[in-house]
This record gives sequence, structure tokens and C-alpha cells, in this order.
Amino acid sequence: MEFKQTDFMQLKFTAIIAVLFLALAACEKEAPPPDNPFDNQQPPDTLDNGSNQLPEIPDSSFAWLHERVFLPTCANSGCHDGTFEPDFRTINSTYHTLVNHPALKTDTNATPAVLRVAPYQPANSMLYYRLTTFLPNSSGIMPLNANDSDWEQNKDLYLQKIYQWIQNGAPNAVP
Repeated sequence: MEFKQTDFMQLKFTAIIAVLFLALAACEKEAPPPDNPFDNQQPPDTLDNGSNQLPEIPDSSFAWLHERVFLPTCANSGCHDGTFEPDFRTINSTYHTLVNHPALKTDTNATPAVLRVAPYQPANSMLYYRLTTFLPNSSGIMPLNANDSDWEQNKDLYLQKIYQWIQNGAPNAVP
């Protein structure tokens, strides 16, 4: 049996048609992804307390101390702004660089306060000591520069709240 030129052309044509058919059959349109049931949901309103105001932070809480005292008074440029510890930029960094954290500067002439904040022991907490007592060979009584703070106007209240917070165990949670 001999192949003729026309037979070869027919075979070639049939092969091309078959390849084109297979290529077209393989080109299916991809099915759309299933509907996501969470696409059209509104996020929950976590501040819905019946008004448009944020809930009041209890003044006996660490959150209140951070918002009213540590952040505006201590997290200043060149002070406790993350350049060195304690770091008062965020509520978490403030808590975790204060409570049960060793004090780097202590007063060797006084009862040694070895922790920045010793829960239940304000008298043994360097934080309270540095806010109320001049520490020789240091930068002095804290805060050094409280220009953007109401520290001077509310110093007694703030010291009382810090003392109470430490006396209550220096909790991190809102009571």
C-alpha cells in the first residue's frame, strides 16, 4: 500500500482538526467560586453602649493609668518612648516593662527596690519611689519633662492611683 500525497494531506488535516478539537475541549470556563456567606455582613459594633460615646475607663485600672499618666507624661521623645526601658508607648509595652521587671537604677542608700513594680508592694516598687523620691546620681524625680501632661495639676491624684494599683497587685485587667 502506497501513501499518496492526498492521503498524507487528509491525515495531516484530520490530525490538525483533532488537536484543535482537543484544545477547545480543554478550554473550559472556570466555575466561579462559591458564595462567601461572610461577604455582606456588617462588623459588630463593639462600642454600642446605647450612646455614641466610648465607655468610661475605670480610674482604678491600668488602662486608665496608661491613658492618663504614662502615655502623656512619660512616653515623650527622649524619655520612655521606646528608646530604652521602660517603654510607655503602648499599654502592653508599658505593663510588660514595669510589672515584675528588674529595676536598672536603684538607690543604694535606701531600702532597695529591685523591681520596677512589685505587685502588692508600693513601698518596694521603683516606679513609685522614682515618682516621689530624689534618686542620687540619676536624672532626679520623675517625670522630668511633662509639658504635654497635666501631671503637675493632678500629681497627688495620679500618685494615689498608682499606689492603689500597685497595692491591689498591679493587675493588667479592667476591674
